This record gives sequence, C-alpha cells and structure tokens, in this order.
Amino acid sequence: KVPWDGAILVRVTNLGLGFVLTTLVVAIGATNTGNNGLYVLLSLLLGVLLVSGVVSRRNVERVDVSLDGPAEVFAGEPVRFQVRLGNRGTRVKSALLVKVSGKAAPLLFPRLEAGGEAERGIDLVFPRRGRQKVESILLFSGYPIGLFRKGRLHPVNEERVVFPSPRSVAFPPPEATEAVDDGIDPRRKGRGAEILKLREAVPGDDPRDIHWPQTARQGRPIVKERASELGREIVVHLETARPRGAGPGWDAAFEEAVREAAGLALKFLSRDYKRKRGERVGLLCGGQFLPPAMGPLHRTTLLTALALAEAGGEDPLPLALPPGVALYRVRAAA
Repeated sequence: KVPWDGAILVRVTNLGLGFVLTTLVVAIGATNTGNNGLYVLLSLLLGVLLVSGVVSRRNVERVDVSLDGPAEVFAGEPVRFQVRLGNRGTRVKSALLVKVSGKAAPLLFPRLEAGGEAERGIDLVFPRRGRQKVESILLFSGYPIGLFRKGRLHPVNEERVVFPSPRSVAFPPPEATEAVDDGIDPRRKGRGAEILKLREAVPGDDPRDIHWPQTARQGRPIVKERASELGREIVVHLETARPRGAGPGWDAAFEEAVREAAGLALKFLSRDYKRKRGERVGLLCGGQFLPPAMGPLHRTTLLTALALAEAGGEDPLPLALPPGVALYRVRAAA
C-alpha cells in the first residue's frame, strides 16, 4: 500500500497492473511509429486511468465508519458487532469494502445513498482474555472497474475488557468446602418461597409459617422454616500463587483455572440455578476481594476481575469468612 496523500491508501490490482503495462506498450509503439491510431488508443487508455483513479478516490471520501458491539465479550467466542457507515457526501457510494483490524474477511456494502446510512453484522473473535483493542477500520473500494483499490484508514482505538470463556464445571466441585462447619445451613433462614425444613415451633416464630397438616398429625405446633430471599453467600477463591520454577504448562493450567472460576461464579449467579434465583457470590483473587453480592453490575465486576487476573508470587493471608458462607477454591492443576 502506497500513501496517496496523508489519508488515502492506494493499491494497484492485478487487473490495474496489466492495464498499466498495456498502456506503456501502446505508448512505446505510438512513439516509435508515429501511428495516429496508436495515439488515439493511448489517449483512451490514459483517460480511463485518470477517470478510474479520480472516481475510486471520491468513492471512499466523506464516509463515516463506526463499530458497535455488546457489553459482554468472552475470549474465543464469536461476538456479533455492527459496522455502520454514514455517507456525508452528495453522491452515491458503490461497492464499499470494510476490513476490521484484520479480524475477519471484508464486508461488502453494495450501495450507500447520499446522506444515508447502512450497517452490517460481523463476527469478531478475541482469542485471549484481558484488555483488547480494535485499533482501526479500513474502508476501501475498487470501484468503478477495479484498476485500483483506494481506501481510508479510520482509527477506532476502542478498548474492551474480554472476559474469560467460562468453563463448565460439575456442581459441587470436589474442592468445595464450607467456611465454617458448625451445622448452619448455608441457605440462611429468611422469608423466601423455598422451605428448608419443618420443625417444632419456638417463641418468636411467625404464625403464618405454621404447617397445619403436620401440626394436626403431631399434636404440637410445627412451622415451616424458609430460606432467605437472598440465597446463599458464596466466595470463589482463585489461587494465583505461581510456584517457583513453573513453566508454560503451569501458565496454561492457570488459564484453565480462571475459566473454571468464571464458570463457577456464573453458575451460582445464574437465575436458572436450582431454585430459580441466583446466589450472592464474592471473589477472592490475589490481593483483591469482592464481597458477595448479586445483580448485573456485580456480574460484570466479577468477570472484569477475572479477565484481568494475573499470577503472582504469593496468595494473600487467609480470609476470615462469617458463619454460613461457602468457600470454593480453584487452583491451577499443573
């Protein structure tokens, strides 16, 4: 690609190269023989070159390009983005091609009306988690006859945090342990719809919780103990300590551990899990601790922390969790 000025890029196609060589041959023949017919042909060829160059240049000018995508992007998974073009010129644009930072094949926009807009979807794949950037979008065209491809590079510099691809894990994982083994059910008592168990009534119980059939059968007050509406409180602990002398194998295992932690957190947060509501999930990752919570914003915060997680030298000091909080450890199994 050769810069035409500061903004337009020019590439001669195979057809254009053959056309230029033909023009040179005709020019040499016309000069050596003085044949008027060859001069007329040479004038025609030069005119076609000039018109093609000017038209193809104007075809990519005064066009705005933007790229829009979803808020959540996971590593290694195709994500649908929208490429939008806007024609600020007074002429129709034809056969426009759009290339997004080498991420996918070019998109063709056959026609863009004057003052109009058009958009098309494109699937982009980000292979790694972490901060990823779409640096630029190349708009180019071979219109009208494909002798030249002229384009304009539109800087985007859009940085996104790519979340780790969640790994499907069995529930409960074999590493799961309760933070405090004192017989307290991790599904704390509350006013939720789920009934944990039936028990004998004690002073202070809500009369609305009396289970009348069991009360009649046993001859004493029996109440329904309900689960909390907030669900359990869970902390996912991703161990980031990198052993001495660990090599590429451990690094690959750590990436799998990050994926497992993401899968575990999303499984607990999901409203489709077990009782049709999510749990309150926290994260301990290196020196960062996110207290248990729930909701879309907390989900994004958890995934962002895992996307930016890095292996360190040592894990933090043990965290003192309150009774009833479940702790799930995830470590790299190299």
